[in-house]
Amino acid sequence: MLGEISIIAAAFCWALGASLYKKALGDMNPLKFNLVRSISVVIFAFLTLFLLGKWGLLFELDLISLATIAISSILVLAAGDTFYFVGIRSIGVAKAVPIAYSYSIFVILMSFLFLRETITGLIVFGMIAIIFGVWLVAGKALDQTHNVGFSKVGVLASLGACICWAFGIVFFKIILVNNDPFVLGAVRMLFLLPTLGILSAVPLSKKSPSTQWTKSRLSLALLSGLIALGIGDTLLYFGLDFTNSNIVAPLSSITPIFSAIIAMLYLKENVSKRVIFGTLLVTAGTMVLLM
Repeated sequence: MLGEISIIAAAFCWALGASLYKKALGDMNPLKFNLVRSISVVIFAFLTLFLLGKWGLLFELDLISLATIAISSILVLAAGDTFYFVGIRSIGVAKAVPIAYSYSIFVILMSFLFLRETITGLIVFGMIAIIFGVWLVAGKALDQTHNVGFSKVGVLASLGACICWAFGIVFFKIILVNNDPFVLGAVRMLFLLPTLGILSAVPLSKKSPSTQWTKSRLSLALLSGLIALGIGDTLLYFGLDFTNSNIVAPLSSITPIFSAIIAMLYLKENVSKRVIFGTLLVTAGTMVLLM
C-alpha cells in the first residue's frame, strides 16, 4: 500500500508542478525558465543522495553510463520539458498535459521496432484510445484559441515533449538496469544545467518578454521544479522500491486527470466535456499499455 500511495502522490506532484509552471512562466524564454526551475532540483537531488548514504555510488559510474545519462537528460529535461513549457503557455495545462503524457504510445512503438517486443490486441486497443483522446484534446485546443498559429505551436510543442520524453525514457530504462535511480536523478542535473545555460544565452526572439522576474515568480519557478522533479520523482523511486512496476506505471498515468482538476480550481481554466473525455481516454489507454 505504501508503494501505491507514493506513486499517486508523485502523479499529483507532477500535475501540481504543471500548474505552477503555467503560473510562473508568462511569456519569458522557456529555456531560461527551465534553467531557473532546475536550480532547486539540483540542490534537492544531491541532498537526497547524501542523506540516503549513496554519495559513493557517483564514483562507480562508467563512461557508457555517463554518456547515456547525458543523452537522456538532454532529451527529457532540456528539449522535452522546454517543449512542455511552450505547450502549457500556448494551450493551457488541461490540454497540454494529456497530449504530452501520451508518450507511452511511442515507447511501445520503439520497443516493437528496436527491441522486437510483441504488440498484442490489448496494446492496439490502448494505442487507439490514446490517439483518439489526443485528437479530441488537440482539436479542442485549436477550436478554442483565437490565435490559431499560437494554438498550433502549443499542440506541436506538446507532441514534441511527448516524443522527446519517449526516447529519453528508453535511455533511462537502459541506465537503471545497472545503476541506482537516485544517482540518475542527481547526475542528470549535472548535464542539464550547462546545456540550458548555453542554450538560454541564445536569443529566441528580438522582442523582449513583457514578463519579468519578480520575487514571487522566482519563488514559483523554484517551487515548481522542487515539487515536480524533486519530490515527484523521489516519490516515484520510493514507489518502485515498494511495489511492482506493472502497478507503478498505470498509477503514474493518472497525472492528466489531476492536472485537469488543478487547472480548473487553481488556474480557472475552462475545461470542456470534450477535453475531459479526451483526458480520460488518454489515461485509460496509457493504463492499458503499461499494465
